[in-house]
Amino acid sequence: MEDFYEAELRGPHDHPVLATLAGCAVLVAAALLVPRMLPAYPHMILVGAGAAMGFVLWLIGLAVTTRHSRLGWIAGSLAILLGAGALAGTLAHRQYEAGGRADPSTFAEIEFGPEGAPILPKDAASRGPISRLFAESVQADARGRREYMETLGKLGVGNLNSPYLLAQNPQTLANCGKLDEVRAMAGKHSGERGRRRAELGRAIDRAAIDGGLKQAIGEMAFPHGKADPVLANQLASLDATAELCALLARRGWYNANAYFGFNSGADAARYKAIQARRARLASEAEKIDKASVEHMKQGQAKLQALLS
Repeated sequence: MEDFYEAELRGPHDHPVLATLAGCAVLVAAALLVPRMLPAYPHMILVGAGAAMGFVLWLIGLAVTTRHSRLGWIAGSLAILLGAGALAGTLAHRQYEAGGRADPSTFAEIEFGPEGAPILPKDAASRGPISRLFAESVQADARGRREYMETLGKLGVGNLNSPYLLAQNPQTLANCGKLDEVRAMAGKHSGERGRRRAELGRAIDRAAIDGGLKQAIGEMAFPHGKADPVLANQLASLDATAELCALLARRGWYNANAYFGFNSGADAARYKAIQARRARLASEAEKIDKASVEHMKQGQAKLQALLS
């Protein structure tokens, strides 16, 4: 009975330490979870948001228990939660920064094969959204190029360069019209490349990384900028090949010691002009590939310098 009256005299219990510690725990949990759930924000915005969250938690604690404490505890709890909130914002910013270095590391570690094809780290797809999209893009581009070359091979386009092979495989000339299907394939591949570039560009824009790193990654991811010189070259090459196929389909040629000879001077001149155009376009394709690799290497050098 005596204990009951003593409790009544003391009034409601206050737990400022527990309330403050609970608020700090919530702030730490938020700092760990927010970078996984929300896009990045500037450092000072995160600090301000953390402090505001600390103030809200202090109000909750005040309403539940801290209001029964002494003024010193109330003020101290407010100061601690405001400071903890600001620190939580900084912690979240550091996590964004740490995560933001994973994507650039992929591009910094890219190697180049003998023909210039980019070789990504084995775990590139797990290093971040930019790395994953770029890895998918590189693989898709390689598949598209293989499909394009395999289709031309099945049509026997290589036979058009040798009178001996063409005589052995005259069905090649029946495939001239099928080059239109290859044109459609080239256009489809170009559209797919454009969609992948757009998605990758959005991921780079959203990334919580330094502007210089974004620019360097962009140079590596888009070595041709917004243009698609590959499509223009492929279409021009297919046009020239179609002209050659149509010329040879007229059967006005013969095997002149492993070279094409023609019964007509006009056909011979046209053949020479077409082959010169095809050779120029083949050289242009090589230059496009080399320029792509060179731009990627330049972007990589900038990226590595920034990361170091």
